[in-house]
Amino acid sequence: MKIITLTSITLAAVVAIFAKAEATTLSDGLFRVPIIKSEAPQRARDSRQLWYYTLRKYGLSRTKSELESQAVSALPLVDYYGLVDIGTPPQTVKLQFDTGSSRFVVSTTECSVCSGTSPFNGALSSTFRAGVQPWKIHYGDGSFAEGVIAEDKVTLGSISVQNQKLNLVLTESANFDDTVDGVLGLSFGAISGSTTVFESMLEQKLVDKGVFSFFFGKRGINGGGEVIFGGVDMDRIEPGNEITYTRVTEATHWNIDVQDFIMNDGSFAKDKDTTTIRSIVDTGTTLLVGPEDWVRWYHSRIPRARKIRKTWVVPCKGQSKLSVVIEGKTFTVPYEDLTREYIGLGLCFSAVQTSSADFLIMGDVFLKNNYVVFDQAERRVGFAPLKTEIKKVTTAADTED
Repeated sequence: MKIITLTSITLAAVVAIFAKAEATTLSDGLFRVPIIKSEAPQRARDSRQLWYYTLRKYGLSRTKSELESQAVSALPLVDYYGLVDIGTPPQTVKLQFDTGSSRFVVSTTECSVCSGTSPFNGALSSTFRAGVQPWKIHYGDGSFAEGVIAEDKVTLGSISVQNQKLNLVLTESANFDDTVDGVLGLSFGAISGSTTVFESMLEQKLVDKGVFSFFFGKRGINGGGEVIFGGVDMDRIEPGNEITYTRVTEATHWNIDVQDFIMNDGSFAKDKDTTTIRSIVDTGTTLLVGPEDWVRWYHSRIPRARKIRKTWVVPCKGQSKLSVVIEGKTFTVPYEDLTREYIGLGLCFSAVQTSSADFLIMGDVFLKNNYVVFDQAERRVGFAPLKTEIKKVTTAADTED
């Protein structure tokens, strides 16, 4: 039985190398399907937008006084997308792989104003089963998406999942992301009362192991990222390290307990009497978003960090590092990954922002520095440092004579 691997490469490399992104089986026996990092999104995305969409996704506000409503699921934040086939014959759509939600949401041709560029048309699929059960998501900011639940075949590489439930978008507000066609949720189906694609893989015995694993990679260091369904690629892990597992505290989102956070000046985030810090591991979030007290502690350790109109900014260059302690093992995020776009006077938006929640949302800022294993069978999440081998990255310029 094959292990399915989805590989991330830049859009420029895809355009230069492939007329159409095609699945290939490489010498390591892993089946790889390209995942593309959006280099030029149709709608400009900055850190404030990413922060705002994260808050909306979890039904949060910046502070408790601003909290208006709660939501149980959401359309994604987009940094990476993968090409997934739906129906017979297959229709290729762009989806984000999101451990922070559980629905399989896809835009349709029946939606007059919807996200994405390649909406799904159920009328063209012989395996499509229409549905009448409605679904909807409404948020405190007035945004929404709604439609009906249907079924069809979903194909990722060489694996075809039969009768997968799809949340078809028939109506959507104008302020959703328009760079992808939907989201492939990978949290626990209990969030939305549905069965995720990976849960369907397990039920239909399409993978040997109840695990899937991510690495996002850094261009020029360890190449593009990938997600493997049904296995783990130990060759991605820094030699001399093992995977450190911690249990899932609540099988809805990928909830874990973080023991502490440490800055390289030796300061700790919590008092000795404080228990662990509840966190959610979310591949569908870019930033680190956390409780106001925690975020204030973090920025207090960075010289010249300040709040501008409720948004934290920091010096674009610095020596500070943030370490995350999980099961006694320390995982470090370098300063270069803790800053975002330039705003002037040597300052950049911070990759760490506040919310009204009492938990931390651990997004790509942390995840791209580690190999992450989501073990659904054992209800645990594993972390290991990524290899830092420098690799040459092929670009469009490299292909020219």
